Amino acid sequence: MSSIIKKIRLINFKRFKNYTIFPNERINILVGDNEVGKSSVLEAVDLVANGNVRRVESYGLDRLLNIDAVKEFNNGIRNFDNLPDLRVELYLQGNFDFSMNGKNNTDKIKCDGIRLVCSPNEDYRTEITTVLNENPGYFPYEYYSIRFSTFADEGYSGYKKKIRSVVIDSTNMNSEYATNDFIHRMYMQYTEADIKERASHNSQYRRMRNSFCAESLKTLNERVPTEKNYAFGLKSGTSMELDGDLMIYENEIGIDSKGTGKQIFIKTDFALEHSGDNVDVILIEEPENHLSPINLRKLVQRVAETKNGQLFITTHNSLISTRLELNNLLIMRLSGESHPVALHDLSEDTAKYFMKTPPASIVEFALCRKAILVEGPSEYMLLDKFYNQCTSCSPEKDDVHIIDVRGLSFKRYLEIAKLTGSRIAVLTDNDSDAQKHCVEKYKDFNDSDNIQIFFESDNSKRTFEIVLYGDNRVLCDDLFNNDAEKYMLNNKTEAAYTLLNQEQPITTPEYIQKAIKWIRQ
Repeated sequence: MSSIIKKIRLINFKRFKNYTIFPNERINILVGDNEVGKSSVLEAVDLVANGNVRRVESYGLDRLLNIDAVKEFNNGIRNFDNLPDLRVELYLQGNFDFSMNGKNNTDKIKCDGIRLVCSPNEDYRTEITTVLNENPGYFPYEYYSIRFSTFADEGYSGYKKKIRSVVIDSTNMNSEYATNDFIHRMYMQYTEADIKERASHNSQYRRMRNSFCAESLKTLNERVPTEKNYAFGLKSGTSMELDGDLMIYENEIGIDSKGTGKQIFIKTDFALEHSGDNVDVILIEEPENHLSPINLRKLVQRVAETKNGQLFITTHNSLISTRLELNNLLIMRLSGESHPVALHDLSEDTAKYFMKTPPASIVEFALCRKAILVEGPSEYMLLDKFYNQCTSCSPEKDDVHIIDVRGLSFKRYLEIAKLTGSRIAVLTDNDSDAQKHCVEKYKDFNDSDNIQIFFESDNSKRTFEIVLYGDNRVLCDDLFNNDAEKYMLNNKTEAAYTLLNQEQPITTPEYIQKAIKWIRQ
């Protein structure tokens, strides 16, 4: 059985003061606006999994320690005991020995886990106290210690990993370091079960290099003057060892020679091939970057078919979010929330529904704070104009999203809204029976303070175009000549486009005015 992360705890790590994530066992899709911390979550998991002190040092504690925690310290009592700690804790489930189990965690819960703690070094208490007193505004980053330990308080390092992770980051896919790091991790994890095999590979590789120097360079070196003991040879050092020269090939072409999109696909596929066996956790950063739509669909299908291992995927892409099931979504926001909004409780039927429907706007809807849902393109086209007329403001300025979801899927979207808490106004036709189609149909959402249904109460005005014509009869007759109402019903988008692009003011239907007023509250 592979190891599973049951909980991630981030304290004073980058933008997170105190943040907790309860991941799904298989797939976790992190969505959110830019700068919300999606990449930082992957970074935190990978840092702790690899236990590499030098890597933390290379980042720099001044980049990792939460800036608000530093400001609070500088604005408060500046003494040793008030200095903030940075902690990243991974609560784990798997077949571990006793060295992993203990209460050495923030929650003081006895369980398996590992963590990174960066804290002021007690050995330098005197020095730290002195510099704090002598230098107002100074923060003693260089006096912090970095320690990786299990929940049983046993130290570990990259040579004694407790879980095996791999990172696939589309933002630096063409980086030589990123490719070498990926190959190194794959090689180490594929040879983990047989250390002798790895030692044999390195021994044979060194002998091959020595043989090349002794035999192939012999004639060349005979021509080099010997009095100063100069000679040609191969470079030495850790970077010249076997895993530094390894390459993964596809059809005899190294992956470093592939295009960026192809590299994303190959690396993800290679990691997934033995996920759960050689890799516990796969961290994928925005896989949609550089991929064509068809290859993105193939990649998503490949991920969906993988049954083992735990995946964390950051994305802005609706296709990824829906095809890998919406109940795997973890919605991260910029506000001071202590955890992401999880869609664990979304009904299986609704999750399956979005897998089969066009995925447009689903991520936008999941992330929004306020939205007006309309059921057709004509309402969508005109709503910006209505909003501006009613408020002298744009929806964007009010942070209100306008989304065309088609009427039949309103309830699916509202089920998501009940979990996210977003304020949602629905504009719908009464279809000649407002009680049935607008009241009874949405009775399951009547107790939701964040959801409101708006409609025309007059059953004789069954659809948006009829209401619009009734409120703008003179304007529409002038634009569409004879039988304007019939034209508007038969040419909905063309009529809306014509109305949008003429200069006369348009009377906004009353139920839409009410919706706009409500969404701004």
